[in-house]
Amino acid sequence: MADKEKKQAAVKSKSHKKKIKKAIISIIIVVCITVIVFFNVNKKKDDTKTATVTKENTAKKGNLTVGITESGTMEIGSITQSYELDTSSAGTSSSSSSSGTSSSGSSSSDSSNKSDAQGMQNMGGAMGMAGGQSGSDSSSSTTKTTSSLSGNESVSDSDLVIKKVCITSGQNVKKGDTILKLTTKSVLNVRKLYKAAVSSAKLSLKEAKVDRDSDKLTAEYEYKERIAAGKSAKTTYKATLQSLDSAVVTAQNNYNTAVSGIKTLPSKIKNLKKKIKKAGGSTTVYKSTSTNQNTGSNAGNNTGNMNGTGMGDDKNGGTSGTGTTAGSTGSQSSSNTVTIMQQQLASYQQQLSEYKSNLKNLKSQLKSAKKARKTGKVSAKKTYDAAMLQYSNAKTLYNVAMDGIDDDVKDAQETLKDAQKALKTFEKYAGTGVIKAECSGTVTSVGYEDGETLSTDTDIATYMNSDAVTTSVSVAQDDISEIEVGDTVNISLSAYEGKTFHGKVTSISTTSSGTSTVSYPVVVTMTGDVSSIYAGMGADVTFVTKEVKDVLYISNKAVETEGTKSYVTKKNSDASTTKTQVKTGFSDGHNVQIESGLSEGDTVLIESRVSE
Repeated sequence: MADKEKKQAAVKSKSHKKKIKKAIISIIIVVCITVIVFFNVNKKKDDTKTATVTKENTAKKGNLTVGITESGTMEIGSITQSYELDTSSAGTSSSSSSSGTSSSGSSSSDSSNKSDAQGMQNMGGAMGMAGGQSGSDSSSSTTKTTSSLSGNESVSDSDLVIKKVCITSGQNVKKGDTILKLTTKSVLNVRKLYKAAVSSAKLSLKEAKVDRDSDKLTAEYEYKERIAAGKSAKTTYKATLQSLDSAVVTAQNNYNTAVSGIKTLPSKIKNLKKKIKKAGGSTTVYKSTSTNQNTGSNAGNNTGNMNGTGMGDDKNGGTSGTGTTAGSTGSQSSSNTVTIMQQQLASYQQQLSEYKSNLKNLKSQLKSAKKARKTGKVSAKKTYDAAMLQYSNAKTLYNVAMDGIDDDVKDAQETLKDAQKALKTFEKYAGTGVIKAECSGTVTSVGYEDGETLSTDTDIATYMNSDAVTTSVSVAQDDISEIEVGDTVNISLSAYEGKTFHGKVTSISTTSSGTSTVSYPVVVTMTGDVSSIYAGMGADVTFVTKEVKDVLYISNKAVETEGTKSYVTKKNSDASTTKTQVKTGFSDGHNVQIESGLSEGDTVLIESRVSE
């Protein structure tokens, strides 16, 4: 047992020694490798040669700025030139606007109106025309909806027909260049319609003035009539009442006379018959065609017998009279007296008959007169009140009639003005038979071909808009409060290294974008010369937060610091160099302000070491 344990211990000791030996060998190998590598590295260092390279930098004057810098892509907008023809309205209008567009079709520019023309009426078919520019939200071509002269299609007198298209896509044009030529016939036809509209508007104006003058005369006449009626209303009212009362009095008198006659005439007839009989005459009365109601009266008043008695009758045959003439007119024969009494009797009998036959009618007339007086007074009062109301409101009614009396004339004048303006606009736009470019730029699309007619649905041409060179960048929410619309920005383009462009903030979106970080889109429009800018160029936009103006500056790389002092290596005119102390100021991270030690135009050296 003891021998076995000794053998196991010997085996373990032998294994342990082998492990130690292997570890020592590994350490020796690592040390050797390290020595070899170290030797080779040092040898390479000894063999490597370095050189000092100098670069000149000139002290300049200018502005140094710092701010928030964000990256974006340049976008270039477009302008569309359009033509509008509206045969269903009485006016002409045109407009133009520009809008920035990106390669994906997003828009970001302002709009502007170029021209405006309105007014054409009473043409038997109102029409309007205008040319203009309108903003485009994409660079894609416009769908054509024009009409052609080919086939059996007809052309209206209000259509302008294209004789020749003078531009092509990609062509550079200047404002005022001819882009379309029109047929002479179509221009003459449209001009004729515009002139007809002016003539019609002039005629309408004349008619409106005649109607206005007539209405004025009517208003003045009615005013005077109301005043006159009001002034005479009281007199007329009183006269009407008096006439109504007089009619009742007359009817009452006629009725009373008949009633009295029916009552008194029988006794008179009876007495007269007695007298005739006593005188020996006949009481039979014969009708006489010459009976005079005044005979009895005359006989009674002018004759008498020896006894001085006589009978008489007044006009109405109602009373008898006596007189004693004592033979002043001489004696009359007895037969003559009887005849007179017989005539008087006939008169009485006729009057009595008439009274009886007319009594009912006279009573009805009296009743009607009273009723007419009652209703007539009410009617007269209403007429009087109405006349007085018209009188008191005469001025107001006159003013109402006169209010707006010139409106139709003003409308007609405006219509004429619009028609004249429309004609003038047409002459300016297409009167010469050509359509001209309304802006300068590169043509991106053309909407027409030879022989087609101008249409409201198709733009004439689309141009690249150099006034709408923009870029949109995202600004973090922590920085957005530092930016306002109208702020000036600096723009650096990777295509033009070292050159700074300028622009202005034109819009700031209030809607945030992004998920991990909140930011807001800000649109910047480039100002100045943008002829070298192309869509898609990468741009860094710096929103200036601090700026020093008109200061002397050099590159930061030209300044060396020793302790608290700054030095530059200045190149002299004889090509020698001088170590010069300078005082530095504001730095934008690339350049530093030199407050003293250098002058504008001085050259300093920037040293750097490079391996050969």
